[in-house]
Amino acid sequence: MKIKSDSFKRLFLFLSFFYYLGLLSFTSGMFGEKGDDVFSANASGSIANQIIGILLLLMSLVLLLKLKICSLASFRRQTLFWSLIVLWFTLSIYWSYAPSVSFRRLIAFIIIIVTAFCLVQMFTPHSLLSALVLTVAFAGVLGLIQAIINPSSAFISEGIRAGAFSGIYFDKNAGARINAYALIIGIGLRLYRSKLGAFSLLVIAVCLLMSRSATGLVMVTLGGGLMFLFKYFSTYSPRKNLNRLFIIIFILVASTTLVLYLYNYLLEFMGRDPNLTNRTIIWELMDVYIEAEFMKGYGFGAFWASSAVADFLDRWGFIGNAHSGYYEAFLHGGLIGFTLVIIMLIHSLYSLGKNFLSGHGDIAITAILFAIVINQIIVNYVGFIIINHNSFDMFFFLIAYFTATRINQAGLRKN
Repeated sequence: MKIKSDSFKRLFLFLSFFYYLGLLSFTSGMFGEKGDDVFSANASGSIANQIIGILLLLMSLVLLLKLKICSLASFRRQTLFWSLIVLWFTLSIYWSYAPSVSFRRLIAFIIIIVTAFCLVQMFTPHSLLSALVLTVAFAGVLGLIQAIINPSSAFISEGIRAGAFSGIYFDKNAGARINAYALIIGIGLRLYRSKLGAFSLLVIAVCLLMSRSATGLVMVTLGGGLMFLFKYFSTYSPRKNLNRLFIIIFILVASTTLVLYLYNYLLEFMGRDPNLTNRTIIWELMDVYIEAEFMKGYGFGAFWASSAVADFLDRWGFIGNAHSGYYEAFLHGGLIGFTLVIIMLIHSLYSLGKNFLSGHGDIAITAILFAIVINQIIVNYVGFIIINHNSFDMFFFLIAYFTATRINQAGLRKN
């Protein structure tokens, strides 16, 4: 059967966004029933998610092997660091506390990597990021409509976050981060110059403000500042760019030092407690489990779906993750897994830095990706973002990573 390339690629784009932006979960929640056993649901996963995930994997293989969207040599070069992480998590199945769960999570992890890689190879950075902003705005419109028709589903009804807008997302904080990413991208690409773009950014901004997310607002503020620095400090001279990169690094270090000095005051100003909504308590409890399997961890994605977490459940209840991507890296793969993740984060910054210094590609794209990746590295401390096998945060991080490596390769070919 002959595959129409353009139609196939557009379908792949649609399914990717539908899946990782949470539209599938929203649709499933409308027409399906939620189970009472959260622990079992976490271990087994959603049938709808599994079906769409496998479909994305098969479509990715078609794109790579039949439509040949890139050479195998290019694929190997750009996915080298991810291949090492996947290899370690594959090995972790052998000592996993829940091998079947680790296997399924590993497949999902591979799917999100190859899906993001294929999207970056098929579309220009500008078109891909613009489509992303428009899709987030569409999700925001759905959430606002839901707020009118069924407010109890669109707003948190109890607890310390009562009244906060979650829209179509089950996790208010995840939704706020998605809106923050889209707002940074939209402003960086100047989408406000068109009527559709301006409307989209307005919807996204309204959703972010209604979420009452301090993290989301900090992300937009920090992202906007970083984007300005990287965009307007860039020149056509690599030497000048190097000098200005050192200036940016100095500004970041000085700002970080100031924030740490004023840490408690800033938390009080934002209405947050020093224990970060019980996160520090959770991390203290996690230290014991990390020490027990310090080198190898509990197996990829296995800890929260295994008997190893029983004592924690009795004391605290089910929370699904440690609310820190760095703690989760230790739980997934121990010190070795954590080290591989840190190396990968450093390499992502290195690739973006090379683009900034050389001037390869659109500087606006590099500035946007720099701003968001730095944001994610920071937020990963208080939220499970990096190596989260089915989150939009991880999906976008991969898009940023592969966009940077693709621009680097294009620049090398030109030279």
